[in-house]
Parts: sequence; C-alpha cells; structure tokens
Amino acid sequence: MLLNFRVKNFKAFKDNAILSMEPEKIQDISYSILTEKVNEKDVKGLCSAVIYGPNAAGKTSIINAMSCFKQIILRGNINNVEDNRYEDYVSQSMELIPFIYDKEPQPVEFEIEFVSNGNKYDYELVADLGKFNDIKYERKIISEKLYVNDYSIFSRTIDDIEIKNLTKISDLLLEHFKQSLAKKNIDVAKANLSKTTLFLTTDFDSFISKKICSSIKDWLMDKFIVVNKSNLHSLKPVLKEENSAFIEENINELAKEAGIVGSDFGYVKDNNQTQLVSIIEKNGNVAKGIAAERIESVGTLRLVGIAPYIFNILATGGTLVMDELDASLHPMIVMNIISAFHNDEINKRNAQLIFNTHNPIYLNSQCFRRDEIKFVEKDKKSKSSIIYSLSDFKTNGDKPVRNTTDYMRNYFVNRYGAIENVDFSDILQKAIEGSNVYEERKE
Repeated sequence: MLLNFRVKNFKAFKDNAILSMEPEKIQDISYSILTEKVNEKDVKGLCSAVIYGPNAAGKTSIINAMSCFKQIILRGNINNVEDNRYEDYVSQSMELIPFIYDKEPQPVEFEIEFVSNGNKYDYELVADLGKFNDIKYERKIISEKLYVNDYSIFSRTIDDIEIKNLTKISDLLLEHFKQSLAKKNIDVAKANLSKTTLFLTTDFDSFISKKICSSIKDWLMDKFIVVNKSNLHSLKPVLKEENSAFIEENINELAKEAGIVGSDFGYVKDNNQTQLVSIIEKNGNVAKGIAAERIESVGTLRLVGIAPYIFNILATGGTLVMDELDASLHPMIVMNIISAFHNDEINKRNAQLIFNTHNPIYLNSQCFRRDEIKFVEKDKKSKSSIIYSLSDFKTNGDKPVRNTTDYMRNYFVNRYGAIENVDFSDILQKAIEGSNVYEERKE
C-alpha cells in the first residue's frame, strides 16, 4: 500500500512535490480508506487518487517520476540503459530528469513510503545528475536513507555509510551479519562504494539484509505498477508455443457488459509475437480471427488493453498508477472501474488506483474524497509545477470547500486553480487568413 511519494527537481517540479495517499481527518466517504497492520498498529491509506490540471502542467511528470524511481531501484544504479521496452525515455535517460530551467546543477530527490507484508518502508535517494540534457556530466549519488517501521536503518553519503541500531529488525538480518561480522562487512562496503550504484541493492542486500531488499524490490516489481503512455501498452498472456491461442473469458464478459457486442477476443502467437485478435468465426474448438486493431474501435482496444491491469492489481492488492486511464473510454466504464476499488467485496486485498485525467465528471463528493482529488498547477513566472489536494482548501474563509460543494462548477470558475482560460479565436482567425496549407500525405 503506497502512503507517500515525493520528488524534487524532476522535470516540471523544481521544488518538493508530494503525492500523499494518507487520508486526512475530514468528514468524507469512508469506504475509500484502507487499513494495514504494522507492529500491531493500524496504518491507513487511500484506495484511489485522481489528478487534474491543464496540459503541460506536470500531471504526467509525477507519473514519470514514479516510474523512473522504480526503474532506478530495480536496476540498482543511476546510469543510462538502452532497453526502452516501456517507452519510458526518462527512466532510461537520466539527463532528461532535472528541472529544465535551472542554470546550475541541483540535486534530484526521490522518496517513497509504503507498507508491504506487515512492514513499513521509507527509502530516500538524492542524486546529482547535472543540468537538464547534460549527457557528459559525471553523475553521483549524494545520499541514501532507509527506514523500516520508522526505525532508521542506514544512511549513505558520497563517501561514507552509517549503519544504525538494528536490534528492532534483528529477525530481518542475515545470520553472518549478526555473528560479529558487521564492522568488517561495512568496511568492505565503504571500500567498494560506487558513485552511481545504490547501496540498498548491492552491499546492503549482500551483507546485511536480503529480506529487506527483496521485500522492497518485490513490491516495486509486482505491486507498484506504473504505466506511462498507457494508450501504448497492454498486458498479454504468455503463449509458449508458436501458433497457439488463448481466449480470455473474463475480458470477453467485461467487453459485453460494457456494450461491446459481436466479436469475442483472443490471443494468438504468430512469428514469436502475441497478438490480440477478434474472433469472427467459431466452430467447436476451431476459431478464425483477424487482428483486432484492423477492425475494432480505439475505445474497444483501450478497454481490452487495460482490463488485465485491473484484474491483476485487484487480485494482488497492489498499486496501479496509470497515465490517462480514461482516454477513449466512456465515463460509465471508468466509473465502474473506480467503484470496484471502493467496493470491499471486490477490493479484498487493499488495491489502489491512481490516474490523471481531464474529465471533470469525477469531481464529485460521491465519487472521491477531497483528499483523493489532486491538482497540478504550473507557475508561469518560475515555470515550476506544484501538486496539492482539494482538502488543502479549508471549510471556511474566502474559498471554502465542504463535501456538499459543487466541485465541478467551482473548478471551471477557477476556484481551485490548475485550469487555463483558453481562447483560440485570434489564432484561428490569423491561421484562416494566412497562406499556409496543410495536406495529408501518404509516404
């Protein structure tokens, strides 16, 4: 369960930007609140969050930051990589991270706090990556800090490592670390400290606690699913044999319930690629199909593409973060997806859903709590973005926000910020009167 994510000097965000999934003490719907046990104490989190803001304000940047931080920890360093399977260029090209308008290099900071398997983890990374797009800059990790169940575990700086009192987590330590070898292991770790490699996933994992490192990496890999450019991605079943096929009944039932009638959907492996197909003829165990992208609408492909993400996250109890989840989907479909996360009978494993959108229909007190509604706004002077919640507005004063307020109306009259007043009239008039002619050409 994600509790907090913080980033600084990342793309649109020059200063601290915190996406909090911890509920505030407000009188709003309670079925959005999840509870996990940590040391016999209840830790609470929100099961959903929706992020609003104008184009280029930074909504996607906060999702990029989550994806980037996840990939850094999983690979264990701040170096560039060639593999771009996720179409996530920021995660693979570290020079694209820093805030673009800084004249001097500023540290990039990440921090994540989450609960997994009865323990709470808080990990912070600060790195010097140079200025934006400085490919030749000599990068270095400035610091790492790890807390487990609010106990400080280690602090790493550029040239030093400090291990804290670990008696509170002795059951998570490696046996040879507990057997009077601690100082020797730390001395070896200091000697081998790399400027670009994480201590967490190397010597801490090898010499101190494989259980802690594995717990963090397993949660990031399996339960923290961040989908950048989600219109380009879909999950597909693993088909091992060439020319094999698989029909997913749950997806077909979901599509029919959404009003998509006609074809069933299946997956076929051909030329070592798994492809979604629309089944146009079926006779017993024999079926004929055609590539779904050739005949299906964008909305249909979108629903079928994201359905496995929804199934998986509800089954595992993870956190799904998706860029523009609702693109090309009817609002009633998205409302049903949101409702599933708010339904205790469906969301039995404390799954979370976070997404950004432009659709104001979700600005409703019956759909989201005030602390679940987030806004991202860019300051035109500093060109830096900020993120805040609807619950940050008080219930009294000049701009009161209560759970009986018409959130949508107030958003469009700019009571909450994070909206642009747009008027294209002059630009369109000028374009119409100009001499430029645009043609659609087939190469």
